Order: sequence, then structure tokens, then C-alpha cells
Amino acid sequence: MWLVTLLLLYSLQEVNSEDVVSTRLYFVNASLQRVTFSSSVGVSLPCPAGGAPHAVLRWYLAAGDDIYDVPHIRHVHANGTLQLYPFSPSAYNSIIHDNEYFCTAENQAGKIRSPSIHIKAVFREPYTVRVADQRSMRGNVAVFKCLIPSAVQEYVSVVSWEKDTVSIVPGNRFFLTSFGALYISEVQKEDALSTYRCITKHKYSGETRQSNGARLSVMDPTESTPSVLDSFQSGEVQVGHSVELPCIASGYPNPTIRWLKDGRPLPADSRWTRRISGLTISDLRLEDSGNYICEVTNSFGSKEVTGHLNVIEPLRVTLSPKNLKTGISSTVILSCAVQGSPHFTVSWYRNTEPVVPDQHFSIQGAHNETLFISAAQKRHSGAYQCFATRKGQTAQDFSIILLEDGTPRVVASFSERVVVPGEPFSLMCAAKGAPPPTITWTLDDEPVARDLSRVRASQYTLSDGSTVSHVNVSSPQIRDGGVYRCAARNSAGSAEYQARINVLRGFGL
Repeated sequence: MWLVTLLLLYSLQEVNSEDVVSTRLYFVNASLQRVTFSSSVGVSLPCPAGGAPHAVLRWYLAAGDDIYDVPHIRHVHANGTLQLYPFSPSAYNSIIHDNEYFCTAENQAGKIRSPSIHIKAVFREPYTVRVADQRSMRGNVAVFKCLIPSAVQEYVSVVSWEKDTVSIVPGNRFFLTSFGALYISEVQKEDALSTYRCITKHKYSGETRQSNGARLSVMDPTESTPSVLDSFQSGEVQVGHSVELPCIASGYPNPTIRWLKDGRPLPADSRWTRRISGLTISDLRLEDSGNYICEVTNSFGSKEVTGHLNVIEPLRVTLSPKNLKTGISSTVILSCAVQGSPHFTVSWYRNTEPVVPDQHFSIQGAHNETLFISAAQKRHSGAYQCFATRKGQTAQDFSIILLEDGTPRVVASFSERVVVPGEPFSLMCAAKGAPPPTITWTLDDEPVARDLSRVRASQYTLSDGSTVSHVNVSSPQIRDGGVYRCAARNSAGSAEYQARINVLRGFGL
């Protein structure tokens, strides 16, 4: 008896669990928000969204316009991959080659959209990098910078420096900064005998450039107040990353450097390292945000520079409940929790369309973080997404809501049987509905006591929302025979099942 009951429950749980996950939507890469490519190479971009079973994948422009094929320019493959082919400058079209796109995935569960992705083509164009001659006093620090045209600055970075055509290995007196500068400490007379060049590389075309050769004029020390050769102004860096705050000064006697944060000396922290190039902070934390002051001082005076560092957390969105199956006319509450920054805006979508408040929908909260659906109807089923946006960052999460007729139905029950007095028996009744129903028992229309020494009734709810109830009779007597009825009830209605249990007479009880 007990084995049969357990097997039935296990089977019931497995079927319902499979029903819940059989149709789903998902994101492969929801964080993708920018794609830059070389016009001479082109790009293929798989849809960041998907579904199981098969989901229909479509691409749109951010304005909502459908994507159409342009022969030899743009094509959407059957598997949802967006391809932009290599093109010549004469074929450039900003709507195609410098625009925001998004992709959607749709199946029976609903329809979700990716965050907007800025796709931009970069042309192969001629450019020149150069290095200016510098002057430094013997014993001071010399600073060489690689001057990259602003038109390509975003895509070109310094990969190395050369001294007389020989690649410089960082160390000793030579330092290469994270932002591409070359520092020479404790300048010596012989440093003026060499030429210095920077080598750059284009991120997308892979092309390298070599600058002109620059020279260093080395002067004998003369008493002077400090001057700042290189410094920082402001920056925004994510939590966990590292940052280098440059501060290089010249003067004679050699100036000393002191760092302050928000007007106070830096506290002792192994994450903060003072180098010849400035201050390096590793494993950034939110509390590292603030105004940093670099004071340079010698016996003839002092100077200071101030810059602001803003440490931010990446946006993270969690929408709850993640998936919900409930009954028509119920109230649905979706909560969108946003982490990362206090300065963000929240937008709600249902099946990729903006949610418009009406008699059923209302958006509440200081940041519009709560969506209420009152007297929900079947047509309100679908995929709901919460988007949070700040300064070009976007994060989202989604929930699948299924609204159905929530009237209870009995999905597993007991059958008529004959029992022997004194031999325990158990009855099980399982029901589904939205919201999950409550089950009550009667024997010949009289309530079954829930907790007697011989008769016990219990119930619990499975993860899929099914309510399961048992009546266990440990030592049956003649009066325990009769018609047992289980009734499942919720706000949407009720359902009943009944069967007779016969207790045999003549067994000494």
C-alpha cells in the first residue's frame, strides 16, 4: 500500500515537473551590448536569445523596424545569425553599419528580446602616430606619450616602445604604463643619445604603426619648484578591476609625492601600490570612490593635482517570481530587484512590447520596480521582462507567466476497496489548481478528524503546485467504513472525488 502511494506521488511529480520545463526561453549572452568590426572583414552575430523547443529568432532595429536582407550587405540566416558582409566605403549606410539592433526569441512560452546591441563598422583608414621630443633634468623622470589621432583613438592601442629600434623590456629605469606612456626614471646623460618610438596596433584590422623617433634633451639640475608632467582628471571603473592614477613630477631637488583621498592620507591597504608611474589600486571596491590628490613638494614649493575616481558595480537585475502558473482573475505581482547603481531607469515589457498601465496593469515603486497585474486574464500570459539602464549599461531578467483556468481538478485518487479490521490502510488524494487548492476529507458526509490516535489526515504542496493529502487509519474499526470524499477548493472553484471503503465484519472487532 505504502509503496504504491509513493510510486504514484513520484510519477505525479515527474510529469508536472516535465510540463513546467518542456517549453522555455533563455539567453545565451545577455550582456552583449556592443559589437565593433572592420569593414574589410565583416561580422557574424548569433542571436543572444533562444528557446526550447525550437524558438523563432528575429532581428530588429532598435526603433522596432524589421530587418530585411540587403544583397551582399546584410543577411539573416535561418539559424538566427545576423551577418554583415565586408563592404567598401561607397557602400556604407549608417542605418546598417552604425546602428542599434536587438534579437527576439519566440515560442509557446512567450517572446523575449535582447538588450539593444550597438553594431558599428570601422573603416581601414590611414593614420599616423607620433612622439614629441622631451626635455628633462638629470635625475628626474622623463615622460614620452604616443600621440594617436582622435579619429582612431578608440581602436588603436600602444603595444610596445622601442629604443634605437630595440624593443624596451619594462624594468630597471623604464616603465610602460597601462595607458601607453613610457616613463624613464633617474634620467642620465646617455639617455639623450637614443631615439624613442611607440608601436601601435589597430584592434580590428590588426594593422601596426610605428611612430617617428623622438629624442630626449637632458639638462643639468637647476633649483626649481615642482611641475607636474603627467596626471589624471577623472575616471569610472567597475568593482574588482584595477586602475592606475598617474602622477609624475619634475623639479630640483627631486620632489616627494604624497597621496590623499578626500583630503586625508591614504590608509594602509595592500591593494594600493605607489609606483614611479603613480598610484595603482587593485581589486577596486565601491568605497574606493572619491577625490584623489597628488601633492608634489620640494624645498622650493609644492603643487597638487586632483582627480575623481568613481567605482561602480555592473548592473544586475533579478525578476521574481521567475516562473508562475496561476489562475485567471488572480493578482500577479512581479518584483524587479536592481543592483549596481542608484541611478538607473526601469522599463517593463510583455512579449517584447512595452507594458502600458491600464485597468489591469500598474507600475509602482520609487524606481518603477514593481508590476501589478490585477484580475489577470488568459491574454496576459507570456514573457515579462524588466530592463534597467544607466549610462549606456543595460541589464534585464524575465519571467514566464501562465494564466489558466484555476478550477481545481483531482489528478490522483484512491479506489474502492475492502479492508480487514485492525489492518492499517491509507488513502491519497492529489489535486491541481491555481492558486493551489486546499483538500478536506469527509466520511459519510462527516468531517474526518485530522489528528486522532487512530486516524490522521495531512497535506502538503509539491513544487509544481499540486496539493497532496493523505488519510492514514492505523487500526480500522467497523465504524471507519463508509464513503470517503476528498474535496479540493480554491478561489476559482472546487472538485470532489469519493469512493467506498468497506471494513469486513466478523473479525472479532
